[in-house]
Amino acid sequence: MIACAVCGTTEVEKAIMAPRVSQSRGPDVPDTPTPLSQPATPAEQVLAELRKHVEKNATYVGRDFVSEARAMHDGEAPTRSIWGEAKGEDAKKLIEDGIQVAPLPFMPTRKTN
Repeated sequence: MIACAVCGTTEVEKAIMAPRVSQSRGPDVPDTPTPLSQPATPAEQVLAELRKHVEKNATYVGRDFVSEARAMHDGEAPTRSIWGEAKGEDAKKLIEDGIQVAPLPFMPTRKTN
C-alpha cells in the first residue's frame, strides 16, 4: 500500500503528465542554432586562424619536438618551422640554450576511432 508522505492518506492516484515543450521561440533565441564546430567569439576566431596558419606552414613533429629543435639549432637537421609537444622543463632548457621556442595556445588534434 502507498501513502502520501506529507498528509499520510492512502488515497494516492497517479496522474498523467507531459513535459512542457514550447513550440515558438522567444525573441532572444535564434531560429537556427550555431554549429558547435564554428568559433563563437572573436578570440576563438583568432585562435582558429592561428591554428590553421601553424598547421599549414609548419611541420608537426609530435613528442620529438625537443630533439628536432636541438638538431636544427646544432646544424644537424635542415632549418624549418616545426611545432610539437614538450615538457615544461625541456622547453626551459631549450630557452636556456638559446633556442627560440614559444608555447601555443592549443593542443594537436587527435584522431580517435
